[in-house]
Amino acid sequence: MKKLFILALFVLGMCNAPVFGLEREIVLTELYSIMPFDDPERETVGEGPDPNQIRATIDETRMRVNAHIGSPVYVEVINQSTGEVVVEEEFVKETEAIIPQAGSYFIQVYTGNSVVGGEFEVE
Repeated sequence: MKKLFILALFVLGMCNAPVFGLEREIVLTELYSIMPFDDPERETVGEGPDPNQIRATIDETRMRVNAHIGSPVYVEVINQSTGEVVVEEEFVKETEAIIPQAGSYFIQVYTGNSVVGGEFEVE
């Protein structure tokens, strides 16, 4: 019974994570690519390919994008209900942006060889 109670608290904590200001992962998928991120030719000596080179998170209205590419990256965030581009920025390694209002958004991250994208909500 004690283990069940601890498990229930853990699940409740995970469900309420966004309420407590924890970053939520924005799931990104490859939309276009000349050479996929997990292609063996991208390997560096002694390491395997890294399909997680680009990571995006949202914490309330603060969006963060990390790109371990080594070259400039362009990010664009579009409000899905209005079609308005609310963020467009070129960066190297990491950037942060404030999403101005609640709603559904689509993020696109452009690198030299590929584009990844995903949907997220701002409450």
